[in-house]
Amino acid sequence: MIQLSVADVRAELARAAGSHAGGDGEPSTMLLGRVFHEVFADLVSADPTRSGLRIAAECSSDPKRCEEQLLDHVWHRLLAPRLLRNGAVLQGSSAAVMMLWKAAQSLTSWLSDIVGELIEQQPALRGGWEHLAQALQAEVPLRCELKEPGWAEPVQLYGFADSVLRVPGREAFCAVELKLGRANPAVDLGQAALYHLILTRSAAAAPRSALALMRFSPDLDEMLVDHGALAPARERLLELIGRLAQVVRNDAPAAVAQHGGTAPATNPAEAHVEIGKRLVRAYREHGVGIEVRSTPMAGPRFLRFDVRLTAGMRVDGLRKRTREVQHRLELGSEPLIVPEAGHLYVDIERPDKQTVLFSSVRAQLPAIDSLHGSAKILIGADAAHELRFADLSSSGRSHVLAAGATGSGKSEWLRMMLASLIASNTPDTLRIVTFDPKFAAFADLEKSKFLWKPDAYWVTGERPASELFHDLIEEMERRYQLTRQSGTDNLRGHVEKTGKPLARIVCVCDEYYALISQNRQEKVQIEEAVSLLGAKARAAGVHLVLATQQPSRQTISGAIQTNLPCRVALLLGSHIESNMILGAPGAERLTGSGDLLYKDFGDPVRLQAPYLTDGERRRWFRA
Repeated sequence: MIQLSVADVRAELARAAGSHAGGDGEPSTMLLGRVFHEVFADLVSADPTRSGLRIAAECSSDPKRCEEQLLDHVWHRLLAPRLLRNGAVLQGSSAAVMMLWKAAQSLTSWLSDIVGELIEQQPALRGGWEHLAQALQAEVPLRCELKEPGWAEPVQLYGFADSVLRVPGREAFCAVELKLGRANPAVDLGQAALYHLILTRSAAAAPRSALALMRFSPDLDEMLVDHGALAPARERLLELIGRLAQVVRNDAPAAVAQHGGTAPATNPAEAHVEIGKRLVRAYREHGVGIEVRSTPMAGPRFLRFDVRLTAGMRVDGLRKRTREVQHRLELGSEPLIVPEAGHLYVDIERPDKQTVLFSSVRAQLPAIDSLHGSAKILIGADAAHELRFADLSSSGRSHVLAAGATGSGKSEWLRMMLASLIASNTPDTLRIVTFDPKFAAFADLEKSKFLWKPDAYWVTGERPASELFHDLIEEMERRYQLTRQSGTDNLRGHVEKTGKPLARIVCVCDEYYALISQNRQEKVQIEEAVSLLGAKARAAGVHLVLATQQPSRQTISGAIQTNLPCRVALLLGSHIESNMILGAPGAERLTGSGDLLYKDFGDPVRLQAPYLTDGERRRWFRA
């Protein structure tokens, strides 16, 4: 059965809607959006110390007093502590913080009204507020099986609704979407309609139920749609789902092409061949003779042409004319000249870019080995759509240094890489440490059973980061004691000798520059720890994956350059930054969105990182 997430369908709805579809409201930030969701989850939780449902139930007979007490609870218990904890990150965001507070006020007023209505219909709830938490829940997992006429096989649609409110005695239910800041009304409504589809098809809601969409941006915006008006939208959504899942009979190739989907390219399109002819003409117009040796390879985001220089031509001449060729062919970025495996390639931006979904390559990941686990991290897919991995247990690939500018897909690559490890391991064979200075990359891992220990999810405001690095050093030394006792010299040998798994530890930092820029003493301690781990930790099964937006000499010391030889470069701002990571230019000419250059030994290899959707990320990180 094909699995498809609501997040995948929403992404396609947003792509189709375009940038013009944005609604009213002030823009927010990812951090504040997460805080807003956390406050809501606490408000409707069954925890009596944090729940707002208890407060609302106890004083529901006095709506004004109820709202005042709820607002006081929200500020002092739920919101203010989170803002203080992230004060350093939120400097300069006063307008966005004020907007969050206004949204929290709107949310409090709405919750007070909802609880009052529920208790009015069922007075018994006044003394048993815990039942309210069953009617109004946060992060509700939803799933249903869809099978339509003309589909080759069923599709399982799944997702997490921000909240679902079931009103006792009514057919209607409310799909609550917590959108903080500027909304995209059409896309938000489409997403809520997907939840309505899942609920009705899974018999969790009556077939004739209505849909209520609530947005806080920051004022409450409520929309009620009856079941009759939903029918045309439902048909269009089912058509889109069938196309994205590629289950429509006799139409799979067209659907993939229209979506920019995930199936590997077969015979190159005539348009790609024509682009190759234009490429040859453009270079000849500027005095550089080349010949295309074979049909182009269509990578997900670039076309690769295997070229041969004509007599008297030099590779330097090919590189010097890339700017002119870019303008001649009206490309978004300069061509990239790639020497690889004895061939000379010219990569140009593909006009019909594809998205490689992580779910489409899941079956190609290493199988789970309950004793040894897997040390292979997924880097990306090459121009032939073959997956490339880096084996952390091998020399020269045991630690990774990654870099990418804003919009390059750096954080998305880190999350995808971690998902590939989690999918191939169990908590007995893999443990994770994360450093998330911007509180934006690894939030779903905060309570993961794959964490090395409870404080292995580090965020700004917690204990000094250097202490957690030193904990890793102590663990490394402890493991060397274990290997000596077992008469072995590395993690794998120890596991084979004892027959007991010992989890590999992978430490991931999303923004290394932010980590070391807090104060000089902390920077020195972190750099010393990173240098020691980079030099000694591989055999102990402890590995580093450090990423930064600023690959400068101030960020990347000589010891880090030496001890983290495996490199991933996403789109960077200049050839100087590319040289810092790869020892060669090129990363400044990538196209963004997971387009990357990977280097361990030899020349860099161009790859495309599979995209991990929000739904897939939650699935793996919260497992």
